[in-house]
Amino acid sequence: MTITVRPATADDAHGLTACIDAAYAPYVAKGLDLPPVSEGIAGDIRDHHVWVATRSDRIVGGVVLVLGDAAHLANLAVHPDAGGQGVGQALIATATSAARAAGYDKLHLATHVEMTGTQGFYQRLGWVEAGRDGNKVYFEIQL
Repeated sequence: MTITVRPATADDAHGLTACIDAAYAPYVAKGLDLPPVSEGIAGDIRDHHVWVATRSDRIVGGVVLVLGDAAHLANLAVHPDAGGQGVGQALIATATSAARAAGYDKLHLATHVEMTGTQGFYQRLGWVEAGRDGNKVYFEIQL
């Protein structure tokens, strides 16, 4: 089935929150000290650039891009049922294109030090580790 990436609307807040919770559930179950990753999604949709990936009208992924002094990928989540199907790549491509179009030359993100699979995903897409602080690993990519 085809994956569609589109801008999120206020009506997507509940579905995107559920998707994010499902995506992070394995890490929460391991006891990782994560921030409240799905908290405030309605506000993110209202205040930032948010896209959802859908398959058959079901949200299977989402990305939050915050543009300010720097471009920051604040959240990327793919539902476990849609893993390995290019959803994350499509969402990152959408966010990177938007940041580039807005005039930014670099995009930043942070992930958890113990989320090594996630780190590998970003590295395969050309992201470079830019530092570590406590349980956070910072990555960046030139646009």
